Order: sequence, then structure tokens, then C-alpha cells
Amino acid sequence: MADQGKTGELSINNYFDEGLADGTEPNNPFEVLEPEQPKAKKKKKTVKRCQPKRKRVLVILCVLAVLVLAGVIFLFIQRRRNDGQRYAKKYAENIGKQISSAQKAAGIAPKQRSDYSTLNSLYSSYQGIAESSRSCRIQGIKMPEWAIFLNTDAEELTNVTYYNYELLEKNVFGTERKAYIDQQQVKKGYSVDAVEQLLELVPYRIQYLQGKTELREYRYCYQDGDSDEIVSYVITALWDENGALTDISQNKRNYIGTLLASPEA
Repeated sequence: MADQGKTGELSINNYFDEGLADGTEPNNPFEVLEPEQPKAKKKKKTVKRCQPKRKRVLVILCVLAVLVLAGVIFLFIQRRRNDGQRYAKKYAENIGKQISSAQKAAGIAPKQRSDYSTLNSLYSSYQGIAESSRSCRIQGIKMPEWAIFLNTDAEELTNVTYYNYELLEKNVFGTERKAYIDQQQVKKGYSVDAVEQLLELVPYRIQYLQGKTELREYRYCYQDGDSDEIVSYVITALWDENGALTDISQNKRNYIGTLLASPEA
């Protein structure tokens, strides 16, 4: 047997004895070492971008802007649907002035003749007419929704009359009410707004005269409980130059009798 001291080789016992002598675990020559795994790369912390949030905010703002714009357009259209009363008021504020000045202030130009033959046959004594571009039908007759008749003297505006034909489109007898309206509830000195709030009626005709006096006509109807017939009334109210009510009256109208009457009777 060869001398181990000469060869410099250690026996198994010497291997373990040597490892234990310095207090450390001896290397295990039979240990199978796993190959060293590469270190996992640390995930980079991603900074949350606020772009999606900004996009949502922009989308919401766009939707709100569209809704607001749609609301404005709707109100504008509703206001312009029947703007005749506003135009008539503008003309009335310029009574006594040249018709050209009144036209400029009103923002709508008058014509010599109406586009509707019915108006031309019903009203002949006027020097100019402004009318709605929209039409309505009253008992099958095509009419403008509103019309403004202008009278002049030596090229100066003398009076303005506004008609709201659309009011009669639903019912030719006037606004439907449940019963007779007692005009005694309206007192002299009341303003236009106060009177119309009490009557709960919209004027069918407004006539502006010189001196800033104003006449308004209201039409209403109701079903009589005794006769079961439709009864129609016209209320006429007059205001002075200070905007105070000076007179109010109402008359019963027999439209059916007029329609059914024969000239031979």
C-alpha cells in the first residue's frame, strides 16, 4: 500500500477530520451542485400615466359642451318659433318715426303684400306686412303663424297690429277654459303682466297706437254645462301710455251662427 503521507492525498477520515478541526463543515465531494440560476430581473416600477384619466375628463367635458350647446339651440329655436310679438313691440317703439328707421330697429323688413291670399283678402288697408316664415292651418285655411300689419302716414309709422294666428290652430273659438272668466277680478290700473296672469290667456291681437297706448284682444271658449254647447268670448283690454289698464270688456261671439247663416234667410 502506498504511503499516503508521501502522496499528499487524504483519506476519507482525514478529510472529515480536517474539516471539523477548524469548525467548518467539510465539503461534500459527493454533493451534486445545482447550476446557478440567473438572477431574476427586477421589474421596473411603471409610472402610472394619467393620460387615460385625462381622456375621460376630456370626453366628459365634450359631452357637457354638446349638451349645453343643444340646450342653447333648443331655447333659441323655441324663442324664434313665434317671434312676431317681439318684432311688433320693436316696431311699436318707433311709432312716429320713419318706416326705414322702424324697420332697422325691428330687425325684420315688411312686404307690400302677404304671401297668403287669405290675408290679402281679409286685410286691405295696410302699407306693409311682416309675417312668419312658418305656417299653420285654421279650419283648413293655410295662414302664417303670425303677422304684423303696419300703417304709415307720409312715410312715418302710425300704428302696428300683431295677430297670433297659431293660437287658433288648435281651436278656432280660442283658448279652451273650464268656465266663464269673470272680468271683475281685473282692476283698472293693472299692468299687462298682472292682467294676463289673472286671465291666464295669451293675446290673439295686439294693437299699438300713437301715444304708446295698447289694445289687446283675448279669445277663449268653454263648454256650457246646461246646453252642452261650446261658448266663445272675446275679451278686449286697453292700456294707457303709462302701461296702466284703463278699460276691459268682453263679448260673446256666435261663430257657429255666422258660419251656418244663409244670406237668403
